Amino acid sequence: MRSKRAKAMIAAISVMSLATIALIVFLVTKINANKNNDPSGNIPDQTNTAGTDITPGAAAGTQAPDPAGTADNTPGGTVDENNGQPTDTPAPTESAAATATPTPAITDDPNSPIKANATVSASVLNVRTGASTEHSKLTVDGKEISLSRNDRVQILEAVDDWFRIMIAVGDRAVEGYSYAPYISPDKDSGFKGVSAISGAVDIESERYKDYDNILREWWYERNSTHTIPTPGYANDISARFADYDAYYANLNVAEGDKVIYITFDAGYENGYTTQILDTLKKHNAKACFFVTTGFIREVPDIAKRMKDEGHLVGNHTKNHPVLPNKTDEQIEDELTSVEVLFKEKTGYELDRFIRPPQGDFSERTLKIQQDMGYKTIFWSLAIPNDWDNTKQDKVDSLGRFKADHHSGCIALVHANSSANANALDSILTFLENEGYRFGTLDELK
Repeated sequence: MRSKRAKAMIAAISVMSLATIALIVFLVTKINANKNNDPSGNIPDQTNTAGTDITPGAAAGTQAPDPAGTADNTPGGTVDENNGQPTDTPAPTESAAATATPTPAITDDPNSPIKANATVSASVLNVRTGASTEHSKLTVDGKEISLSRNDRVQILEAVDDWFRIMIAVGDRAVEGYSYAPYISPDKDSGFKGVSAISGAVDIESERYKDYDNILREWWYERNSTHTIPTPGYANDISARFADYDAYYANLNVAEGDKVIYITFDAGYENGYTTQILDTLKKHNAKACFFVTTGFIREVPDIAKRMKDEGHLVGNHTKNHPVLPNKTDEQIEDELTSVEVLFKEKTGYELDRFIRPPQGDFSERTLKIQQDMGYKTIFWSLAIPNDWDNTKQDKVDSLGRFKADHHSGCIALVHANSSANANALDSILTFLENEGYRFGTLDELK
């Protein structure tokens, strides 16, 4: 006969098994994955951003969509940390969200493995086997797993800047890790783990607490008509960009005027900015360069040359962080640090234009930037993979300009790209032949 202890153990195991089965069954309820059109984040292995992994704290010049390159640099890779750069990316190889989970109630049971239900805010977000980009991407049956905007996940715990999450893939419940700033716990979940995330901000203690701080990643819907594209969040905050001096294109171009605005993100110097400046000079074309403190320190002579030759030089922040995850004071420091260093190293005042790192923004960050005298500049044309030094042979800079040019266009180009530098002469020649003039951002009203 079995002992009482053995019977108790068997009963306990049975209860645990039933609980596990119930959880898995609950998780596999399917919802439609949200598919985003390419704009950026931001981006070929990501639909609206730029594409690959950036290790947190990557040094300047190590490969990043336009990283600041300092220790405080927030990861800006594609699917992991969603670079917010430009766009157009094919759908991920496998969307875990194709069978994303519904939202079960969170109980007060301290033994419950589920801490919060949450929503993905990135266009495409990698799922990894551990809490850093050093870990491999999660695969199921040989397919890499990634999440899409608005997919639902369940948070099991916060690990540094990452969440350990539960997702449904097919008929299986799978655990993995994704970059936390792009996963928003439900407000009614009571989950406090998010407060431990590096850069998380308690909005209620901030001066700008009355402004929405939902993290958004800029994107837009491409078209083939050479007209201004439809912005992401068309019925949301982008419909009110003018209220915050934010622009993704010039919406007020005079009839018959064909103008395009060339802008460069310069997070670090990769040896091509001088060539870019030479080509712009050849065509008498003016542009705007968005720089970080890392770029200014590394090549102050090039930063000065930009202004000497009549270009605008805007702000790309000190550390290239996810700005909505910073306090009011930290955001202000991110901007003023660039202003002060630029003046010190070049003798010029920085022009009051800012490109948000990775295309990430919130109503709150737009308002802070506006109150500091800045116009926030997004984009309506971007080149997939151009920031990624490992994919330059796949970058078709001229092809993207031919496909997406339109009057009033703000074009995002990465200055660290050899493909962009080599194609720039052909791009400018093409635009000239199409009848365009090269405008400057100070025309935006």
